Amino acid sequence: MSAVKRLSMELDGWQAAWKQLDAFLDRVDGAAEQDSPYVRTVCALLPVFSVIERARRRAVGIALSPALPSAPGGAGLPGLTTAALVGGEQRLPGVEELEFAVGTIGTNSDGELTKASVLAGTVTLFAFRDEKHGGEVAVRVPTYDFGPLLASGIVDEAIDAGLFSTDQRRAAAEGDAAEMKTWTGLRATRRGELTTTAETVPLSSVLNGLSTSSLPGAFDPVASGAANCRDECLADRGVLLQAKTTVEEQGADVALTDALQRAADSLQGQATDYGTVATALQPPRTATHSPTALADLQATLRRADSPGLPGQLSIEMTLLDVEAGKGMDDAVAARLAYPDGSLRMLRTLEWSLRFHWVFRQRWFDARNRAVLAPLLRQVLKPFCDSLTRVLAGTSTGIPLVGAVTVVKDTPTQATALSVTPTADLTKVQAGHVAHVGGERPTLALVLGWEVKGGPPGDMRLRITPLNVSIATDAKLPGVAGLVRSGATVSGSAVSLSTQELLEGQSAAGPQADGIVQETLALGTRLTLLLGQGGNALGLVPPTVPAPYPGQTFKLLPPVEVGATRLFLDGIPLASTSGSTTPVQVARPGELLLVRGADDEGTWWQGVAQVDTVSVLTGAAARDEDPVTATPTPVCCGDDEEVVVITLRELQLPKALVRDVTLRRDFKGFGGPSLATGVMLPIELDPGTVNVTVQDGGVTKTVLRDPELRVAAAVLKTWLGGPT
Repeated sequence: MSAVKRLSMELDGWQAAWKQLDAFLDRVDGAAEQDSPYVRTVCALLPVFSVIERARRRAVGIALSPALPSAPGGAGLPGLTTAALVGGEQRLPGVEELEFAVGTIGTNSDGELTKASVLAGTVTLFAFRDEKHGGEVAVRVPTYDFGPLLASGIVDEAIDAGLFSTDQRRAAAEGDAAEMKTWTGLRATRRGELTTTAETVPLSSVLNGLSTSSLPGAFDPVASGAANCRDECLADRGVLLQAKTTVEEQGADVALTDALQRAADSLQGQATDYGTVATALQPPRTATHSPTALADLQATLRRADSPGLPGQLSIEMTLLDVEAGKGMDDAVAARLAYPDGSLRMLRTLEWSLRFHWVFRQRWFDARNRAVLAPLLRQVLKPFCDSLTRVLAGTSTGIPLVGAVTVVKDTPTQATALSVTPTADLTKVQAGHVAHVGGERPTLALVLGWEVKGGPPGDMRLRITPLNVSIATDAKLPGVAGLVRSGATVSGSAVSLSTQELLEGQSAAGPQADGIVQETLALGTRLTLLLGQGGNALGLVPPTVPAPYPGQTFKLLPPVEVGATRLFLDGIPLASTSGSTTPVQVARPGELLLVRGADDEGTWWQGVAQVDTVSVLTGAAARDEDPVTATPTPVCCGDDEEVVVITLRELQLPKALVRDVTLRRDFKGFGGPSLATGVMLPIELDPGTVNVTVQDGGVTKTVLRDPELRVAAAVLKTWLGGPT
């Protein structure tokens, strides 16, 4: 079996392997999406209950402390240790309680269940750098809503004190009904264990104990306390309104959203009363000099502490407590339902992905080193060797014996050359270059050979699309775009000067431009695959002289999807071209990179194939607008000269609207990304460079997916498959 055939089969295996992993990732994303409305509800309501508890503290002097900070997937939260999850007896039950309910239960040395919860530490598996996920998106598992867990650990006594006790777990596993404690039930249990002390009294009780004969300084704590309560009420009002917006987006019951609004309005009234007290107790404190004024102030503060009955929550807060409790219980139940709650399913898939990833990563690494990379080197080396021979002016290396000629007229872009039936092609392999003579000489990049029909049959060389000069000057020999029957096919040397390669045209005349352009096409395609200086495959493509070496050219935006023309922003200095005579910035047939940002600030890098380059006035460029479908930028004045590059093809998914450049700094791709056609995470393909730019002080990843698509298509073509 040929190396090309083996490599084709290997690529099929790699694509299947990635699709399996990608499907796994999609399942995790699907589970997270299913969990999303419930986790958003939970994370939105936890601060609401903190507001209620603060209102309770103002009314009666005691309350549960706030739950641990939470956010869907722990976004923006710092890492925690398991120690931070301990000691929740006097705080609101938080998202950690849900993790205890779905996490692993500990066992002792005898294998007996304990009351401890075992949580796996959060691990970052990899980061995407592709179009599908929009660049650097880290995949972390598990994605705890309290933030990343810095290390795996055990939380003692967490199971039976939480939502899903040991006995309830055992009963569920044995097929009985899966009963769990509700979130509100757990909160009620914790609240019932709170005790009062001398310090746990409402602020109004402190003021009630003062009189007009009290020392002035005795009123200071009440004044500062009232000011703090005023600010607290205003802040809590904002919390409730934000929660209302969030739960509305998740389709919450109208009763809950109305309760949130009414409670927010009541907090505004409380803030006003607290503000009145705080202001009145500022020096000179005239209200404290009159028994009547002081009594009014005491009544105002009692109303602020307890807008309803003394020592109780307001009607609005009581109603909110009921409705928010219903919403929280429903969301928690949906996430914890045994055995298919949304959080339970998400954690199961995340834990599975964590272990699946380890083995899949090892497979990618081992398979790449043992099979893929060696096959790619073996298959691509003849392409590099043939180009090296062409540039050196020696025989191209194709093993043809005796006289071989073309037996059928063959047009440009043909993918086969019919040759002498008696030719021995058995040693011809992909990557060999044939020198096609005749009046319109060119080079043909050979991909293999075949025989069509019965004896003697049609002996054919399979080739990449043939590049035959289409120059139409009547004085030129031959027929434009046609290799005539009888033209020789051999490995004879061609002579290419540096100047011809810089100009992109033959010194022998336009009829021989196919030789130069096919050399450029092969050189830039190898560079696209392997990078300018080679990459992890260990192959370094031959260096083809290029004009304006090392330079990047600014383009006039926008560059639209499918653009047929590019316009340089300014004309580069001829003295920097590297040529002794004037040359253009690009040459027909070569590939160049186009990089820039779209209207959303996402950076892309695609590939343009050059057709022609010319310097036109703005007026002349506009004259061509109707037939090119790519309008000339308005900034090009009628008499102003502009470099216009017409394209055969441009691969971009979105229009580039700023910082657009034309460049030759090809980095190439590692074998795994070439094999799968996907910009794999660097953990799977360290040989594919991550290109970044600085944009407004922020480092952004340049999405190379369009560039990779062209590279994968080139490789597939060279292996003889459909593009």
